[in-house]
Amino acid sequence: HRLAVGKLMPESIPRSPCAQPPLIARVRCKGMEVAGIKVLDLSLAGCMIGIGGWLPREEQRVLVSLPDLPNLPAGVLWVESGRAGILFDDLLNPVIYEHLLAAYACGGE
Repeated sequence: HRLAVGKLMPESIPRSPCAQPPLIARVRCKGMEVAGIKVLDLSLAGCMIGIGGWLPREEQRVLVSLPDLPNLPAGVLWVESGRAGILFDDLLNPVIYEHLLAAYACGGE
């Protein structure tokens, strides 16, 4: 069924992913910190990131900081084609995960 345009409330209109800021992480390892890492995909268990100028290696231990969620212990699972797979030591809280997905855009290069 159709809704009249005047009846739509602004908060009921889904946000376009294009309107969301990108999800940006900070990664720390062995005393080095790399900021401005773009999160390309996020799950409860980990994330895929664009590595930019950082050169991670498989099995490297890292601390990943996401907005309002600092210092998540994690490990690098794989590195390929300018991307890396990160596995968090503990699953993200589902409420926090949903908040991050709603507030930030994941994806792209």
